Amino acid sequence: MGKRELVLIAVFVVLGIGVYQLTAPPPPPGSEGFSFSGMFQRMKREVQGSRESAAAHSQETVSVDASLRELRVNLTRSNDLTIAGEEREDVSAEFNVTGRGFDQAEAKIAAEALKLKVERVGDALVVSLDNSAARSLPRNTNISQLVILLKVPRRLALRVEPHAGRLIVSHVAGAEIMGSRGETRVAGMSGRLVLTHTGGPLELEDLPSLKLNSRNSRGSIKQVKGPITVETNGGELDLSEIVGPLEIEARNTELKLDGLKALKGPLRINSTGGEIRVADLGTEARLDGRNTRIEVALAAAALVTIYNQGAIRVTAPPGGYKLDAAATEGKITMDDAGPKPTEGSDQRAEGAVRGGGPTLTLRATRGNITIEKPSTIEKPGTAEKPAVK
Repeated sequence: MGKRELVLIAVFVVLGIGVYQLTAPPPPPGSEGFSFSGMFQRMKREVQGSRESAAAHSQETVSVDASLRELRVNLTRSNDLTIAGEEREDVSAEFNVTGRGFDQAEAKIAAEALKLKVERVGDALVVSLDNSAARSLPRNTNISQLVILLKVPRRLALRVEPHAGRLIVSHVAGAEIMGSRGETRVAGMSGRLVLTHTGGPLELEDLPSLKLNSRNSRGSIKQVKGPITVETNGGELDLSEIVGPLEIEARNTELKLDGLKALKGPLRINSTGGEIRVADLGTEARLDGRNTRIEVALAAAALVTIYNQGAIRVTAPPGGYKLDAAATEGKITMDDAGPKPTEGSDQRAEGAVRGGGPTLTLRATRGNITIEKPSTIEKPGTAEKPAVK
């Protein structure tokens, strides 16, 4: 037998031992001292990872007396959290955990190691996680999913520390959400909402008032009955059925506003980059843009001022108004009946349209101004008059 054959035999023997050790069952507890078998078992764990999963469920109810006014939530792990306000005088907490481990036993231990704590601190009820038992778990164990449902009295105000994962809040007495990363939905509040949101879908509905700071959010804000303040960077936001006043600071954000018949002035938007599209505007407004695409459709004549480093497109109101438009290094196109723009690279157009009215002020730098005619035109004397009390 030659050297080549001996080498091949040795290679096959080593491979056979390796395959056996990687597929063999683990040794009995207490016999894991140092050995090649133990070394291969550890290699096996690393290669196969957390291959098994197990679930754990717990539920508790905590009574709430009249002196308790606030619910504070401080969860340090990513989770799906739902907080629902109801007509009740206690807090129900449901806790569902999915753990993963090398085998079923380890996965079950991992799922049961994490606990939900609900305890009173001063005049607040605090919800947090107890993961002290999880620190001693084997390396391959982890929590793959965490779902929490809190049913609370409607009268409680809510404070949520920075949260990662899906967050759904409804029918509580106001909320301050210090940070929400991921899908976020808030509805049916009886008090003010203060929210910082980063990334993912966003839905806000049926609120008394709102202060929002968002980054790369994509979603909608509707049915807000009072003041709204928004600071946004990136993403897309649709606002509708709002009362206002409304103030927006935006950067590289696509903003769409419609259903504004109930909007009370003033409307203020300051935008850098991105896009502003406003429909059904009929109240005092000021829009300032820098390299922003601006399109505004007026449902009624109002004191509206638009400045932009870029183009401006406006659909004129059906009633009378006064136009004051100037385009620097651009031109003015008047589709609506009105004053004729001047000639040259810096054009102006000033004058009354359909008998005059509130002033529409437009200023564009290095961009064109287009004023489109309304779909319908009010005849003199047909504008709706306020009812006499």
